[in-house]
Amino acid sequence: MFYSFYPRLLSFCEKYVKDTYAAEEIVEECMLYLWERKSDMNKIDDLKSYLYTMVKHKSYAYLKQTQKVVSLDAYKDDALSQEDAYIIEEEVHAILISALEKLPERCRKVFELSCLEGLKYKDIAEDMDISVNTVKSQRARAIELLKIQLKDHPILLGYLAFLLKNQIF
Repeated sequence: MFYSFYPRLLSFCEKYVKDTYAAEEIVEECMLYLWERKSDMNKIDDLKSYLYTMVKHKSYAYLKQTQKVVSLDAYKDDALSQEDAYIIEEEVHAILISALEKLPERCRKVFELSCLEGLKYKDIAEDMDISVNTVKSQRARAIELLKIQLKDHPILLGYLAFLLKNQIF
């Protein structure tokens, strides 16, 4: 559970406190709190929502304790939509990373260099000591495998299409 939620909660918390060290402390404190009360976990209907809410409240408490300015918008009802956006962003990121990790090593590396870092085929071929045609075929293979893995996630398929459409080669 810790390894599944920690990276997402950390990123979520950093958006509030703007301090990596403080965010790590807050998330670890929340996880420890949950662990110490693990016998009560069966009372929690939605663990993910519970953790995000706990991290948000601890973040606000941290900001108040350190007397940092907290936007009043953070307490408005429409702030929920911003929180939802953060949560969705973290979930989408986690799904995409998981899909990338399932790719064969060479496909993943070619895809990351080509689509995420924007390198040209020639540069990738030189960097990986392979031919340009191999770069093209590995990229195409990665895209097809990602489409299969992300078929149940239309938002991510749209993002993948956006990434591929805005490439300059």
